[in-house]
Amino acid sequence: MRRRRALIPVLIALTSVLGSVAAWRAAAASGAAGASERRAFANTLAAEQEGSRIETELASIEFTHARRTALEAAAGALRERAGSLAADEAAPLEALADAYEAAAGALAGFVDADAVGPDGSLDLEGMRLAQWALAADLQDLDPAEETAEAESLRAKSQRLVGLTALLIAAALFLTLAEVSRRRRVADLYWRGGVVVLAAAVVLLILVEAL
Repeated sequence: MRRRRALIPVLIALTSVLGSVAAWRAAAASGAAGASERRAFANTLAAEQEGSRIETELASIEFTHARRTALEAAAGALRERAGSLAADEAAPLEALADAYEAAAGALAGFVDADAVGPDGSLDLEGMRLAQWALAADLQDLDPAEETAEAESLRAKSQRLVGLTALLIAAALFLTLAEVSRRRRVADLYWRGGVVVLAAAVVLLILVEAL
């Protein structure tokens, strides 16, 4: 009995130390989770900005290509018409066709090579993939890893907070065991405090190991 009474203050002190450690680790995990969430948000924002930039560029290329195609078609129609006319009548049409073709050639320089397929047709999806791959090489655009990390750290923080409550319960049982005048009641509190404390220590080790 005397040995147990001498041991109780030591165990109560141990619960206080472990509770402080658990609270500190919970705060650290919560802070790390916040940092991961900020990185995930930054990645999401960067991905949205890159996506908007790429789509704007693709829309511009599509418009330029459509304009170039229209000029080439108009030039072809003018040459076809000029072919059925006398030379003096065909000359203005030929000159206009030349101007259309020159304009179409100038517009060709504004169409990215990545947007043109092997057959010369417009391949916007190919350019979209190429641009996205290039952007992803330069910066992290996928928030999945950071989001998963934040969720794991949040769960760890919550478990550690729960362990602090368990350690408080252990300290309470041990305190009641110390002050109780009825031996039978004191025995129950003592056993409860020791069991709860042991469970908290095991769980703390497991939480930190995961």
